[in-house]
Amino acid sequence: MPIMRTWSITPLACFAASLLWATTSPPSGVHAFVPTATATRAVVPTAPTPSVLRANIYDDWRSDGVIPQMHLDEENVQECLDELIESDYGQQMFGHSDLAAGVGITGQVELVELHGPEVVLRLSGAFWHRRETVLGRAAMYINARIPEVLEVNVEDPSELEDVELIVDEDTGEVLEERSKQSPDFNGDRATMTYQGADPDMRGPFPQGTGGLRPGGSMINPA
Repeated sequence: MPIMRTWSITPLACFAASLLWATTSPPSGVHAFVPTATATRAVVPTAPTPSVLRANIYDDWRSDGVIPQMHLDEENVQECLDELIESDYGQQMFGHSDLAAGVGITGQVELVELHGPEVVLRLSGAFWHRRETVLGRAAMYINARIPEVLEVNVEDPSELEDVELIVDEDTGEVLEERSKQSPDFNGDRATMTYQGADPDMRGPFPQGTGGLRPGGSMINPA
């Protein structure tokens, strides 16, 4: 039977992790191009697209480590996942937003079930981050909001693998190693790895002129 990766978490670890992530997180707030009217053409304002970044309770927790707590039930665990997915940070990690989907990120996280103090999640699609990072950050936040949660697991251990092995059914020979990550659309992930940095600490979109802008880069050549 394969060994399932388990995340056991404590409130102290949550607070420490939130302070660490706050130092590397993109700035909160709204980053959007706002057209201006000209003398010959009026511009009608439009509703913000899903890629517009707006801080929520998850982003605030990453900044100060303080958050209201809830009791353990499926509805509250789902609320935690929604807060993560809809946050500024979540719009860079999950494929529900135009910002992430525009560069090939399709990753999703879903609640499967509860087993007492254990939460079981499902990871699907292509993430820019390592899948263990996705599970770890979901686990930390769920435990911060719901301290009764002691473990957060995935439904199947293979959901934490970033590479899928294509194996010959007759010989068992590995024919191909197929990446389950989304494309390295601007080359930053490979560059940061080469320089010895952890790409997941920054994420797919660098901070730079114009806010979080797909295609930009802050990588300094070694």
